[in-house]
Order: sequence, then structure tokens, then C-alpha cells
Amino acid sequence: MKASVERVPSQEGGAGERRRPKQARSQATEDALLDAGLACIEAVGIEATSMALVAERAGASIGALYFRFGDKERFVQAALARAFDRIRAETDALLAYAVMQDKPPAAVIVACVDLAVKIQSRSQGVLRAVLKRALDDPAAWEPVGRLGNEVSGRLVDTLARYPEVTAIPGWRDRIMLAMHAARAMHFNSLYNPQSPLPSDPERMVAALSDLVLGHLGLPPDAGAEPARGRAQDKAQDKARTQEHAPTAAQRGHRQGRA
Repeated sequence: MKASVERVPSQEGGAGERRRPKQARSQATEDALLDAGLACIEAVGIEATSMALVAERAGASIGALYFRFGDKERFVQAALARAFDRIRAETDALLAYAVMQDKPPAAVIVACVDLAVKIQSRSQGVLRAVLKRALDDPAAWEPVGRLGNEVSGRLVDTLARYPEVTAIPGWRDRIMLAMHAARAMHFNSLYNPQSPLPSDPERMVAALSDLVLGHLGLPPDAGAEPARGRAQDKAQDKARTQEHAPTAAQRGHRQGRA
């Protein structure tokens, strides 16, 4: 039976240029194609990602790609949109959990910085590919910029429930600016080996969190300390484990007794 589809506008604003599936099975197929496309873009960039390469990775036919998306550019835009929607969903889930757990504001900020670092780290290839396009067409970066502002806006909305935050003069603008700076510094460190940020991810998150908290004028509280001290705690745990671990001679003695 032929899949039921509906026509939807493309990223360029035209009508009837892309088919969106109505059936769950067809939607799952489309999601698999988009995920395959994102994996290709992450690995080899946009220019080197051909429809044939995507089809091969997804185990689908090229005809299925063209039927659903029309051409490569619309497919690329749909794949990027899926990636951005996933980031929005991750952010919403993180903030909802923080509210449910009644986390203090510093802990919420640290968690958001940590998520931003993880997302940008795992998406280096995609971000590089979009940035490469933006060198010739600055508008190509606009969706990424909008996404960053949306994510920061979600953090602002969450922090609005804390009187100690809303009492800070200009707190909204401070958060927006500091989160933008934190993401930009981390993004730069991905491609710049001379970045002053620590290379260790946990120390990097701690440094960027201190930047945001410091600009906001909000001292880190007990809720944020575990995130800042995780690297040190791991090192101490490892040392304790090694201290109490049996030596080679002791292991040999035990084996001999057995």
C-alpha cells in the first residue's frame, strides 16, 4: 500500500517541495534516513555527502531519498533541523529534571554548560560543515545562532523561578551573554589547540561554569560543587583503589594458597 504523505514547505519557504509521512512506519524510515545523513555530514562534511552515500549508509534506495526530500539541499536542511530539534528536546528534558529535583540555580547552570559542551563535542563535524558554508554565505549560520539563543532562553525561563537570580540587576541579559560566551569559547577550543581552556572535559565544564556564574554574580553553591570536583574525586578514588589493591606478590601468594 502506498504511504500516505502530506506536502509541507521546504526550508527555503516554497510549498509542495517535500513530503512528510503520516504513517508511523513511514516516519521511522524517514528518521533513519535523516540520521544516516547526519552521520555522513559529521564524517565527511556536506559537500562530500552524496545522496548515494546516505542511501548506502541507511540501507535504502536513492529513489526513496529523492521521493521524500526532492533534492540534496532539502535533505541536508531536514537533517540539520532534526539535529537541532533533538538538542531542544535534550535541553527541555534537562531543565525539567532540574526543576523536578529542585536543583539550586548554580547547579542548573552547570548542568546546562555541561550539556552544551557534550553537544558541541559530539557534533564537531556538523558544526564545521555549517561553518564552512557560512564563510561564503553568512546566512547559513543563522539557524545555529538562533538555536543557541533558544537554548539560553529556555535556561532563562527556568531560572526565573529563583528569587536570588531575579534579584540580580540585568540577570536575563547576563545569562544570555555569558552562555553565548561559554559556547563560543568551547567551540573555539574544538579547533584551536592554543585555547586556554583545559583539555579535560570536566575541568573545562568547571571553568566555563565559573565564567557564567561569575558574570551573573552568583557564587557557586553546594549544588554546583560536585560538578566542579568530579575530576579530583575520580583521581582520589583511583588512588584509594590502588592503595588497597593487592600487590603482585600478594596475588601470587593467594593463588599459591588456593
